[in-house]
Amino acid sequence: MTTTRDGLLTAAAAAFDRDGYVRATIDDVCDRAGVTKGALYGHFSSKKALAVAVLDRQAREWAKNREHLQRVHRSPLQVMVDLGYLVNQDRAVVQRLLFQAPICDDVADRQIAQWTSTVRDLLRTADYRGELRDDLDLEACADAVIAALVGVHLMSMAVEHPDGVLRQVAGVWRIWLPALARPEVCATLRVEPPRKFRV
Repeated sequence: MTTTRDGLLTAAAAAFDRDGYVRATIDDVCDRAGVTKGALYGHFSSKKALAVAVLDRQAREWAKNREHLQRVHRSPLQVMVDLGYLVNQDRAVVQRLLFQAPICDDVADRQIAQWTSTVRDLLRTADYRGELRDDLDLEACADAVIAALVGVHLMSMAVEHPDGVLRQVAGVWRIWLPALARPEVCATLRVEPPRKFRV
């Protein structure tokens, strides 16, 4: 069952996606959700609080997807690859809030730290399983992988067709996986997007 709060978050995500943070209005969010301003302010103290909640919901979904992928894939490196595509699945909202709205700068730091921590954990697991090349600095590798994926986010603001973003993410993995994984492991990994993300 969808709650009023969930409906507001969905409506806000659509409004921020269409208009960006600055131009999106509380009135528009309320109209989309079919609620009054009083109902909105019963859940969120401000437009910024609403934007932060949208980003937090997206981060929770990403964490749930990570758990699902870890059940599906044997290799933590394949989990990392698919998470790279998942981050870009909601790129319109993330771009307009996380990377463009100065009011959400503090949230960007927190979310990027979460992504980096996730990649670091997956790399450590892959290292424990003997999947990685010897003598890698896993901290530096995690930072660099996230920097590359964030770069794709920023570049994709100029790309109209989502398939272009998928090609850019695949390019990140074609460069990074051979640098990280042992050749015999790299040969088993899919660098293309999962079928459900293909356009």
